[in-house]
Amino acid sequence: MKEKSPANIQSEKGIVKRQTHSIQTEGHFGDIKENEKFRRFNYRKTDKVYKEFMLYAIGRNINKYHRFLHNELQKFEGKTELKTA
Repeated sequence: MKEKSPANIQSEKGIVKRQTHSIQTEGHFGDIKENEKFRRFNYRKTDKVYKEFMLYAIGRNINKYHRFLHNELQKFEGKTELKTA
């Protein structure tokens, strides 16, 4: 498995997956911090922070779904072909 993992990561499909994954996650957290002004949790215990963030994520998904229903947001189709940098 140790030999197979680097080969998968360095393949064209692996490179594209890493590029899209980093873009997707950074975009969401950046949007939460800058546009929504969400900088700090109200609670400190792990389970309460988890619940607070899940409530925030649910609200964010409902807002996204609402914008999608009112044609303010287009459906993401994904990449049609593999392109590497």
